[in-house]
Amino acid sequence: MTAPKATVPAELRKLYGQGRVIPFVGAGASMSLTWKSHDGYETLRGPSWREMVDQACRLLGYEDPELLRYRGTDLQILEFFEQKKGNFAPLTNWLVRRLDVPEAAIKASRVHAALSALGASTKFYTTNYDDLLERALTLAGREVKVVAAERDMGTSDRMVEVVKFHGDFDNPEAMVVSEGHYYKRLRLDGPLDLKLRSDLLNRVALFVGYSFNDLNIRFLFDVLNEMVRSLPGSDIGKRAYIVVNNPSDFEYTLFRKRNMEIIPTYGDDRTASLAEVLEQLVS
Repeated sequence: MTAPKATVPAELRKLYGQGRVIPFVGAGASMSLTWKSHDGYETLRGPSWREMVDQACRLLGYEDPELLRYRGTDLQILEFFEQKKGNFAPLTNWLVRRLDVPEAAIKASRVHAALSALGASTKFYTTNYDDLLERALTLAGREVKVVAAERDMGTSDRMVEVVKFHGDFDNPEAMVVSEGHYYKRLRLDGPLDLKLRSDLLNRVALFVGYSFNDLNIRFLFDVLNEMVRSLPGSDIGKRAYIVVNNPSDFEYTLFRKRNMEIIPTYGDDRTASLAEVLEQLVS
């Protein structure tokens, strides 16, 4: 039986046409990419947060990551990693190698093609550390400015901004990885926090590539709701939308409590469903 197609809300399509939608791109977008290893024997994809933490455990000498998870949360494991190793360089080096994605794979990504085709959106936010989004936009012929720190702010009207909300490999000092980093960001007083607050004026956020058990989306819920609490009321009464695959009453209830409207998708092919929503937005 064919899964029903996703339907993008009419009000969101209207807002997109007015240039008032800011896509927020999560790990699911990077995980949708697949490519062959250099030797051609292995099919690779972007790693998940859990896979990154698993690798941190292995670099610490724990072959079974669950032994550390028994002791603490993923964020605490990463804080432990930083204390034991002195920095995140060993883990960052692994991520850089894992995300050495060939240009052909980015061109072949339906999700990244759909993101790049969002011509009415001139600002993108991402919690991903990789450079796949900006590479896709560049390959699509768009002029890109990456913003990871205050020094990067300020761009021309012709450029599209990719705001690295949790830093990236070129700005390791700005990477939000450990429990301490998240607590610091929750103060909402950094340059990127102030920029997001400004960018949200008269706009809505569209979250793609996130799931409810994603650490970043739970953090962003708190950030977004804290920020919009004192902003002028939106003319449609909503501040954020999120694409969720096969949502249940559980997701509907908890997302709505956080003032986020679900755009449901269905079926087993999350990548195709997500791309379909993005393509509908501009159709």
